[in-house]
Amino acid sequence: MTARRPGTIALLAIPVAVVVLYLALMSFSVLMRVRWVSDRTRQASKRANRWARQVAGTRLGSLYFNLAALQHVGRRSGREYMTPLGAYPLGDGFVLAVAYPHVDWSENVLAAGKCTLTWKGHEYALERPERIPLSDALKAYPPLVKPFIFAPGMNEFLWLHRSDTNAQQGPTLTRLP
Repeated sequence: MTARRPGTIALLAIPVAVVVLYLALMSFSVLMRVRWVSDRTRQASKRANRWARQVAGTRLGSLYFNLAALQHVGRRSGREYMTPLGAYPLGDGFVLAVAYPHVDWSENVLAAGKCTLTWKGHEYALERPERIPLSDALKAYPPLVKPFIFAPGMNEFLWLHRSDTNAQQGPTLTRLP
């Protein structure tokens, strides 16, 4: 009988827990195709926004699906809003997934034609929003995130380009292979 080193089970427990959590999130994201699950998730995410707003755009926020802070202006009210959401670099800007139909932040950004995104501690002035197909948007997402795009059936994406005034500032953005 071979003797086990102390802590071997603990070392194995961490990757196993990560895989189990990943699979649990995957199975939940498939349920997002069901309307009542999607509606309740949307309501719950609005309640969780207080916490998300505090970490969105920070390095800590980037650990959770690249959580960024999108600042935009209401198309009817003119009021400034901050929305936490996942942002992934693509070319000269960022891709943002529109998780639900008729999302206010998306309509606001399209109406204004510009917004500001705080991502990993850097602020980017973005403009020229354009809707892009899933095939183009997937170039921005890492392999472990792509299933979370497919499972709930997301099919609307906004690509926002960096404004010319801040194109030389901040880290260089590129497409992922």
